[in-house]
Amino acid sequence: MSTQAPAHKSSRTLGYLLAVLAGCLWASFVVIGRLLAATAVDPLTIVTLRLATAFVILAGVLAVVDRRLLSFARRDLPLFLSYGLCQAANFAFYFLAIKYTTGTTAVILMYTYPAFVAGLARLFLGERLDRNKALALVCVLSGCFLVVGGWDPGALGYSPAGIAAGFAAPLGMAAASILGKRAVRRYSSWTVVLWGFGFGTLFLGAVVLAGPGTVQTIPGEVWVGILLAALIPALAAHGLFTKALTYIEATRASLAAGIEPVAGAVLAWLFLGERLGAVQWLGAAAVLTGVISIQATDLGRRSAHPGQGGAAAGGSKTGAGLRPADERWSS
Repeated sequence: MSTQAPAHKSSRTLGYLLAVLAGCLWASFVVIGRLLAATAVDPLTIVTLRLATAFVILAGVLAVVDRRLLSFARRDLPLFLSYGLCQAANFAFYFLAIKYTTGTTAVILMYTYPAFVAGLARLFLGERLDRNKALALVCVLSGCFLVVGGWDPGALGYSPAGIAAGFAAPLGMAAASILGKRAVRRYSSWTVVLWGFGFGTLFLGAVVLAGPGTVQTIPGEVWVGILLAALIPALAAHGLFTKALTYIEATRASLAAGIEPVAGAVLAWLFLGERLGAVQWLGAAAVLTGVISIQATDLGRRSAHPGQGGAAAGGSKTGAGLRPADERWSS
């Protein structure tokens, strides 16, 4: 019994670290995306090619490393199709929110997704929304609002279509997190990421092909940006976040990844020369407080009760107590 608790705490610590790192890598799209947005290529085409490129690269790597990771059971096709559709919806509606409102409004609405995750996880995964989670949620959401300058009415847009798309984007992200949590109970996190990208590409590709953009009109330098976007904020970030879901609850993972807008603001300051005001630094502090508190309270509580298992560890309902899916592949 005494040897199991430290290992369990260690795996949960790893889960939080992976989620935080995923948020930081997602933030790199602030710089990469800004450079791509300066081109004349349709943003939705760029997003689709980003997913397609990530899918091809990951499929090639898995084919060399372990071909078993390329496949899934036929009975789970609806699960992977739904996961890919939610991924596609997140990207597509986020693009529409930016197009029909403003970047600030889109980011504010996008980072309501931890709240959607908390609600959906309560309904479909049995994850409890306790006081510690609720406080961390308030810190992360309010901090994101301040970081992106949501207090400034001039930075906001109020198009009804844009607002609707802005709420649909985080809902898609939240649903993808819930479906991803279910999928990693049965499969390697890399298998889940691979087919999320694959089916997401199919859904987005159908939208792009119906529009005027074509791959042949994309210049070489844009392809370089697409490759970077596929490797870092898509492949690496989604891979780490999905891996984190094998160790911790979906709600906790989404809160830990809420570091993204803070990391994005810092990267914009370092590489794009954008300055952060005092209110934005206050928002960054609020986000960090929420991210750190959800980890500290969770790990501290489990350290104080090393013998707990089952429901206390979230084992039967959340999958947090299960052996990680990547390890089950090798057994």
